[in-house]
Amino acid sequence: MGTFYCQCRDGWAGRLCNRDVNECSQENGSCSQICYNKPGSFQCGCYSGYALSPDGRTCHDLDECADAGACGEAQCQNLPGSYSCLCEEGYAFSSQEKSCRDVDECAEGRCEQACVNSPGSYTCHCDGRGGLKLSRDMNTCEDILPCVPFNVAKSVKSLYLGRMFSGTPVIGLRFKRLQPTRLVAEFDFRTFDPEGVLFFAGGHRDSTWIVLGLRAGRLELQLRYQGVGRITSSGPIINHGSWQTISVEELERNLVIKVNKDAVMKIAVAGDLFQLDRGLYHLNLTVGGIPFKEKDLVQPMNPRLDGCLRSWRWLDGEDATIQEAVRAAASMRCFSATERGSFFPGRGFASYSLDYARTSPDVGTETTWEVEAVARIRPAADTGMLLALVADDKAVALSVALVDYHSTKKLKKQLVVLAVESVTLVLMEIKVCDGQEHVVTVSVNKDEATLEVDGTKGQSEVSPAGLQERLAVLGRHLQGSVLTFVGGLPDVPVTSAPVTAFYRGCMTLEVNRKVLDLDEATYKHSDITAHSCPPAEPAT
Repeated sequence: MGTFYCQCRDGWAGRLCNRDVNECSQENGSCSQICYNKPGSFQCGCYSGYALSPDGRTCHDLDECADAGACGEAQCQNLPGSYSCLCEEGYAFSSQEKSCRDVDECAEGRCEQACVNSPGSYTCHCDGRGGLKLSRDMNTCEDILPCVPFNVAKSVKSLYLGRMFSGTPVIGLRFKRLQPTRLVAEFDFRTFDPEGVLFFAGGHRDSTWIVLGLRAGRLELQLRYQGVGRITSSGPIINHGSWQTISVEELERNLVIKVNKDAVMKIAVAGDLFQLDRGLYHLNLTVGGIPFKEKDLVQPMNPRLDGCLRSWRWLDGEDATIQEAVRAAASMRCFSATERGSFFPGRGFASYSLDYARTSPDVGTETTWEVEAVARIRPAADTGMLLALVADDKAVALSVALVDYHSTKKLKKQLVVLAVESVTLVLMEIKVCDGQEHVVTVSVNKDEATLEVDGTKGQSEVSPAGLQERLAVLGRHLQGSVLTFVGGLPDVPVTSAPVTAFYRGCMTLEVNRKVLDLDEATYKHSDITAHSCPPAEPAT
C-alpha cells in the first residue's frame, strides 16, 4: 500500500533494476580462467592455447600439434596452453621458414683459436705446430705435455755424428807439421745405423785420402792413393749399439784398422796421407762426413751416420778444439743411453718423395694405388702426427695421428685416427701413455680403409657412401704429386687435418712394405735422430 517494488531479472539490481550486477567480482563468476562482465550478464573465456568446455565455465588445452603444418619440418611438442617446435642440437627453429636452420657456433665465438662450422655441429682447432691441443672443454687450447718422460740426458764428453742432415762433416780439422807425420786415430764408437761415414783423412778430392765408414753394419775403408781407388771391408758387425774401440794407424806403408784392439784390416798403401806443400806437411781430417760429394767416393755411400764418438784421440791426443765445440753446443752431444728406433723430439719432421701408384695384376696395365703403413711407436705425448701425405696445394690427403679426444662425441679419449683431409674415416683406442711399444697398421686402397692398433681393428666413423666419397678424393690427390711426411706436417692450415701437432717419442715406419730410413729422407729436421732413441725413464 502506498508504494511499489521492482522484481529484477538475473544480472540486474537496484530499486528500479537499473544497476548491473558484476558477477565476475565473486569467485570469478565460477569461470576457471577469464570472466567477462556484461550488462545484465557475464561470459567465461580462456587464455590463448585453451578452449572453453561445453559447460561454459572450464577450459581445456588445445593440441596445436594436431595441425600437421604447425612446425613444418621440425618436431612439434604440445605444452599446456602452448606448443614448441623442436630441432636437433646444433639447429634452431625458424618461424618464418617453419624449418630447422643450422646454428653457426663459430659466429658465436665459442672457439679460442680456429673454428669449423658443420651442419648441426662445430669443431675447434688449436695450433698443433705451436705445441697446443684442445683442452677438456673442447673449446679452449692447452699445451701438449709429455705423459711418458724419456731420458734425454746428453753426455758432454761425446760427439754426435748425425747432427748435419746435409751430410757435411760435423767437425773439420787441419793439421800442419814440419816433419813427415803418420796418421794415428783412436776413439770409442756406438751406433745402430748400418751405413755412414766415420771420418775422412787426406788432401783434396783428387789427391790421396782415406774414408772410414760403415756399410751393412761393418767397417769399410775407401782409399785413393795417386789416383787409384780401392775398397776393403772386414771385421765384425758393429752397429749393435754397444761401445767399440776403433783405431786407424799408418804403419810402414800399411794402414791397420783395429776393433777392440784386434786387427781387422791391414792394407798396403803406396804413399803417405800427410802431403808436403810449401815446406809443410798438411792433413785435412773431417768427422761425420766428407769434404766432397758422395758420388766422388770410390763407391758411393750415404754419408749420414747416426753414431756417437767418445774418448777420441787424433794424432797424439789433440782434441781441445772438438771438446770446446761440444761443450758450447748441446746439439753436438749424444744421448747418454740409446735404444733402437728413431726419436722425434716434438719439433720438426722428415719428408720423402714416394710413389703410391701400382699396376694391378688383375687388369693388366690399369694403374691403381695403395697405401700400407706399419708404425711401431713408443709415444711420449698423446697428440701428434705419425704419417701424412700432403698434396701440392697443401691439402692433407691422408693422415695417421694420435689425438686425445673424439671430435664428434666431444669426449676426451686417447685415440689413433685415420683421416682423409679433415674427415676421420677410422679410429681406434690406444693406451698411449703406458710406456709400451704399440703397432699401428694402416691399409687404404680405392675400396677400403682399415686401421689396427696392436692387432685390434678400429671402428668406422663414416657411412659406406661417405667412405667411398673420401677414398675418391684421396685417389684424385694421389694422381697428382704428394709428399710423405713423418712425425709432423709442413705449414698447413690448422683445420686441414684432425691433428697438426708434431709427434714426440720413438717410431719406426714401414710404408708399402719398405722400411723408411730417415738417412734416406729428402729432408729431416736436425733434432730427429735417425737410428737411436733414448729410453723411457722408469716409472716412479
